[in-house]
Amino acid sequence: MVRGFALFGVLLVNMYGFGADSMAWDAPADRLAFGIMHVFFDSKSWTLFSMLFGVGFALKLQTAEDRDLRILPVFLRRLAVLFAIGAVHALLYEGDILMLYAELGLALLVVRRLPTRLLLLVAVGMLLVFPVAHFADPDRQPDGMRFVDSVDDARTLLEREQRTSVYVTGSVAEIAAYNSEVIPENPLEEVYWADSGVAAFAMFLLGFSIGRSGVLRDIPGHTASIARVRSWGLGFGLAAMAVERVLAAAGGYAVYRPNHAGPVVTLAGDLLFAFGTVALALGYGAMIILAAQTSRGRAALAPLAGVGRLALTVYLTQTLIFTTIFYGYGFGLAYRLGPVVVTGLAVVIFAGQVIGCQWWLQRFRFGPAEWLWRSLTYLSWQPLRLPSDSSSRDVAPRNTTK
Repeated sequence: MVRGFALFGVLLVNMYGFGADSMAWDAPADRLAFGIMHVFFDSKSWTLFSMLFGVGFALKLQTAEDRDLRILPVFLRRLAVLFAIGAVHALLYEGDILMLYAELGLALLVVRRLPTRLLLLVAVGMLLVFPVAHFADPDRQPDGMRFVDSVDDARTLLEREQRTSVYVTGSVAEIAAYNSEVIPENPLEEVYWADSGVAAFAMFLLGFSIGRSGVLRDIPGHTASIARVRSWGLGFGLAAMAVERVLAAAGGYAVYRPNHAGPVVTLAGDLLFAFGTVALALGYGAMIILAAQTSRGRAALAPLAGVGRLALTVYLTQTLIFTTIFYGYGFGLAYRLGPVVVTGLAVVIFAGQVIGCQWWLQRFRFGPAEWLWRSLTYLSWQPLRLPSDSSSRDVAPRNTTK
């Protein structure tokens, strides 16, 4: 359920990357839609998704050790297959995260035996890399934003992208050739920004620490602790985002847009954004976990469980859908849709995926991408179709943190 929730945010933020995140859209409704996306989902979704990767790694590791299984060959094949899938995906969409996850998964294998306290200290240190690096070079701006100083400049940039961007003018082959430059992913690139590979690995370490703590294997026994995480996470996270928005309005601060604040304000905004994002992601996860312990909450969140079970398939099909909408060989709408329209499209697409996942899981054990990943990992074709008497069973997973 938590993973399903994170996947909606991933879709929304990825779709904003095709022009809806520009300050050119300054109508009140568009500013409101952007603000909602930025405060509640921007970086929070991939942060939560990355934590879950670490959680899943820890749970699988514990299961393998309980059964006295050799884990290294299986995990190496699992990561190699994930990297290959990510490399193919990156040819279509340069924002791929699968290659990065596979690369960082190797690092997680290396440090898996370190004490939890040390892993958490390393994670905090890694979260500080982005604010400190940006403080050392406060004039650095996001790609393409260096000379954007006003709404008019932003509109000019959007209009130029509509005419010249390879995603608007290129064929499938030309886009693939252009995107091939990001293969393989460099985890140490762009440490000046909040979504760097360094920050992602910090979330791997945090999720791994949560996973091996045993909390998720006995949720009823840790309800009070999870409730504290929910309260502090949501409270501090939302407060940090509110102050970050004040710095944006009053001091010219921006994390992914042109930043016009001085070094001190920039450092304060970056620290609030980095740690507020983590707190809010933890709060989201704890909130969903606790809600799922009640019958009403479980019923309301059950559709997200299906999406979470098919996370890889959902992630890849999201790309197929929004690239068809934005790329020139599809509908060619890149850099032409503002925040309100993009948000509406994301909601419609995700609703369709929720329905599709429910339909699929009534008939099959895994999603098509999960089936391929699993089969190649274990070097044998896995059974895909459910037995005929399983078609009417509840499709909610028995362990949604897996």
